[in-house]
Amino acid sequence: MFILSDNKFDPNKDIPDLSGKVYVVTGGSAGIGFGIVAHILQHNPAKIYLLSNKEHHADEAHTELKKWGDNTKVEWRKCNLESLKQTDKVAKALAKELDRLDGLVCNAGLGVGVYNESEDGLDTHMQVNHFAQAHLALTLLPVLQKTTDSRLVFQSSDLHRAAPSSVAFESIAEMNKAIGPTLLYNRTKLAQVLFVRELVKRIQADQFGTVTADKGQPWVNATHPGGVSTDQQEQAVEAYGTLGKLGVAAVRPLMKDPVDEGCRPALFAATSEDIVKEKIQGAYIVPNRKVTDPSKQAKDEKLALNLWKLTKEVLETKIGNLDYAM
Repeated sequence: MFILSDNKFDPNKDIPDLSGKVYVVTGGSAGIGFGIVAHILQHNPAKIYLLSNKEHHADEAHTELKKWGDNTKVEWRKCNLESLKQTDKVAKALAKELDRLDGLVCNAGLGVGVYNESEDGLDTHMQVNHFAQAHLALTLLPVLQKTTDSRLVFQSSDLHRAAPSSVAFESIAEMNKAIGPTLLYNRTKLAQVLFVRELVKRIQADQFGTVTADKGQPWVNATHPGGVSTDQQEQAVEAYGTLGKLGVAAVRPLMKDPVDEGCRPALFAATSEDIVKEKIQGAYIVPNRKVTDPSKQAKDEKLALNLWKLTKEVLETKIGNLDYAM
């Protein structure tokens, strides 16, 4: 049971001094990801690695980050999550270079959108939102484990509660069924919560090395940003046409700003000292800093095990020998 004194978190003043700390953020060039990078930069870290696919977006973000702090501390790395081999190359390079990693925020994601397959022959929603970032996380896990009180954050969504009841995570063939734009997205958000819970369980069982009082166990949590206005709504317009356009137009005025509010739960999970004080581990955090129960599916141990096995199969099949044992 996690007990928090309140549900307020202002990243402008509640993030502690981050001197000497190193962060990696996926999808950090726009929307919520940009907000995460900007607020971390605001509090004087040693380094932020911004991972995204398009260089011109990263260049625009880098210029805008001057308003938030010393943007020379932000380094862009091209990371195309629709290519597992390219993601693998980036992950291994970072794992080799870094001697500490205080936070990895797996924020990148495809929203509600049409079914496509990646160069790896996988549904792009599952590949980008889960498989590729799971590989990034597991590759960088040893660096996180040797950094005291490090954080691993997966950006999920409350839409995980509306994942298909039939989802089993049993095969690639199941993942590669076009089940509809919304359900494709919802399924990936469920996968992220399941993965967090299973990973914590395996870390605590010493599967990834001995856990001591201050080493071996990052604080691993999933977050929900709330209803946020981002580029993901444009994917819904593409998927649903006029109906999607009307729906987005109706809800966008009610949505939060990604840089001011949408980034708060992930930033709380990635930087707040209260995560350590309250021992918030394997949890689901909603705005701004409230821990709540995920769906019944998200607590299903069989589903979590199935997903773990499927992730292992996908990564070994598409990448080859892994630097970690699943």
